[in-house]
Amino acid sequence: MMRRAVALALLGLSLAWGAGAQSGGTGHGALAMAHVALGTDPGSASVAHWRDGQMAHAVIRRLPGSDANPVETMAVEGAPPLFEVGSVSKVFTGLLLAQAVERGELSLDDTLGRLLRGKLAFVSPQVAAITLRQLITHSACLPRQFGGVANGRAVVAQLRKADRVDLMAALEKQTIAQAAPCTSAYSNYGLAVVGELLSEHYGKSWTELVHERIVVPLGLRDTRQHLGDQADRLVAGFAGRAPAAPWLMDAYSGAGGLRSSAQDLVRFGRAILAGRNGPLGPAAERLLTPLGRYQGHEIGYAIFIHGPPQRRTYSHSGLTGGYRALLALSPDNGEVLAALVSNAQAPLSQMAQPWWAARYPVSDKTVAVDAASLAPLAGVYQAGAELSLTVALHEERIFVRSRGGIFRAYLPVARDTFTRPAGGARIVFERDARGLVTGLSLEQAGAQLAAQRTRDPLPAGQILPPGKAQQFVGRYAVANAPGDGIAFDVRSEDGQLMIRSTAFGWEPVLPLAERADRFRYDAPDAQLQFERDADGRVVALVLHQRGELRAMRLAPGS
Repeated sequence: MMRRAVALALLGLSLAWGAGAQSGGTGHGALAMAHVALGTDPGSASVAHWRDGQMAHAVIRRLPGSDANPVETMAVEGAPPLFEVGSVSKVFTGLLLAQAVERGELSLDDTLGRLLRGKLAFVSPQVAAITLRQLITHSACLPRQFGGVANGRAVVAQLRKADRVDLMAALEKQTIAQAAPCTSAYSNYGLAVVGELLSEHYGKSWTELVHERIVVPLGLRDTRQHLGDQADRLVAGFAGRAPAAPWLMDAYSGAGGLRSSAQDLVRFGRAILAGRNGPLGPAAERLLTPLGRYQGHEIGYAIFIHGPPQRRTYSHSGLTGGYRALLALSPDNGEVLAALVSNAQAPLSQMAQPWWAARYPVSDKTVAVDAASLAPLAGVYQAGAELSLTVALHEERIFVRSRGGIFRAYLPVARDTFTRPAGGARIVFERDARGLVTGLSLEQAGAQLAAQRTRDPLPAGQILPPGKAQQFVGRYAVANAPGDGIAFDVRSEDGQLMIRSTAFGWEPVLPLAERADRFRYDAPDAQLQFERDADGRVVALVLHQRGELRAMRLAPGS
């Protein structure tokens, strides 16, 4: 990274970058992406797309209330709206560390014990031996959150309320099952520790470091943690239909504390892609240096690296209680995409999927297959602790789903090879010397994952007959529920049901073959029973999870 004097010398260039990013205007592509990203719920979406030397930018919003509320296209001139960017903040923390390593002020091999000598008395020598390299690549064996917190509400409370004293106290008492490095597993905790280590080393808060070393040199007008007199620019957040309060983090600042605009994130991305000759100097290249493996692809300084060296894509996404974010960079064509949505349940991944598919296309040229040859492929495959894939047959076609998702059809393009062009996904089944299917390889978005076949039984009746799923679609409300009430939304997607409640986002439910109108969640203890009246119309649902909760179907538009 540049020394301070060099950064000041390039300040004019940085500011010019900021001005240049204002060129262009609302693009049809950006507007279309914004519509997909927002989906059907209330909130705002802002998409900025830098390509071929120009910026396309679009902002839309839908006000809360009736499902019939239209989407408004907003003006892109003037001060842009601000959003929480969540874990995109980790890339800023990664850059701060890359700058420190570039200057020789820190080393990736520095351990917690060395950096916090005299400040913490570690209970575990294994924790004291964790390095900065392991923290920044999610391979430090630390859990996702500290203190054994796993419950959803407790996680949110910790993210919003924990301070640095809580973080350091937890780190001091932390134990791990084995010495690092571990197989990479996402850890907000680990990145929060990196942010605090940087703060300790330089005697300044993480927020001050981001401002001095990134925001000012790059001329980022909208990127900050504390909004001050700009608070009215933060668009209202939602979780589905419900309003969601902003998250102001302390301990987790370095893992998810920033607010920004789509334009500022594009400026940030362009500065990174400019490499050592840009305003960030050599630290920009260091940020993107592969340091380890992460779930089928590589990882640099907290930034995910997809694809082969000649066609890299760098990305990170973010999620808070009421916001979603995506930043993606493509050095081969200089493309930068930033998308921000003020609804935590918005289908931002649906917006990004065609973009990824265009970056890493797969064949759509099908070949004839014998239906009988497909049967041995059906089964459950495990790719590490966090990813399970179910392969099923339906109407003589292969369908695949991951835990938390729905079944998608795959096309046969070669023996034991299937693709889904719309998602840029390719699956190759693997066989042993006897011809038995033992596993599969999944390629998507520039990543490749290997999964081993398990002995888990394949559930029957995974996809509903045509038209049946539509019978359950609608909105259901719990009578006399406390507070603002409890409601369920049910939608159909490719013959499968997706459901959400007031407190939880969209999840698939799968039919149970042994009971009519009965469905199961991926959660092992949760099932859903639909009820019909004497005429066979679906009139209610009952959630079976630690008791029963009945909700009555509402008239359309209610």
